Amino acid sequence: MLAKTNKIIKRVAIFGDADAKKTDQHFIDAFNTAKLLAENGYIVVNGGGPGVMLAATLGAKAGGGRVETVIIDPKRKMKNYEGFNAENHVLTDKEYKTKNYPDRLNKLIEVGDAFVVFNGGVGTLSEVGLTWQMAKFEYGDHEPLIFFGEELAELVLGLIEKLKYDPVEKKLYQTVYTPEEVLETIKNRKGKTENKDTGLMGKLMKWFN
Repeated sequence: MLAKTNKIIKRVAIFGDADAKKTDQHFIDAFNTAKLLAENGYIVVNGGGPGVMLAATLGAKAGGGRVETVIIDPKRKMKNYEGFNAENHVLTDKEYKTKNYPDRLNKLIEVGDAFVVFNGGVGTLSEVGLTWQMAKFEYGDHEPLIFFGEELAELVLGLIEKLKYDPVEKKLYQTVYTPEEVLETIKNRKGKTENKDTGLMGKLMKWFN
């Protein structure tokens, strides 16, 4: 459960799959989340690329909001980088250019006051790892780390159960299942008392209901 933080949240960064298509559920969820956040006055931040990042920008604009992106300078050609996304770039209100991937990652974490994570790959994993660690260093004024959806809820629960996460590390995140829960968590700056049960018992209860 996410412990109460004193952090003032103005900018919400959205992380996730650069290969997500507009018909994918995590693209749709990211769009709807960004839209709701923008409608409630939050600035939406993302990595300026395609997929979930583009969904965040499109959603924020649909909600009448502001978008800030952090990119690697397009002049610097990087192998296997998801690349510069023209559609995202055109809609961005403020763009931060960095020299390489570590600089981009650090800038994203510097700019964001809270982080919402959707399904993604290795890049998303790197964002989560550094974000979680930085939140631990700043506990009390930590940036909320919010995981969206049942797949990520199960993954995070598995990590915590199998690895030796300490009590502080367990208080830095929240799992949510709707854009409304994202907004509620950010507004309150704390998580719910209990996370949804996504284990075997939770699945059985859901089946019987």
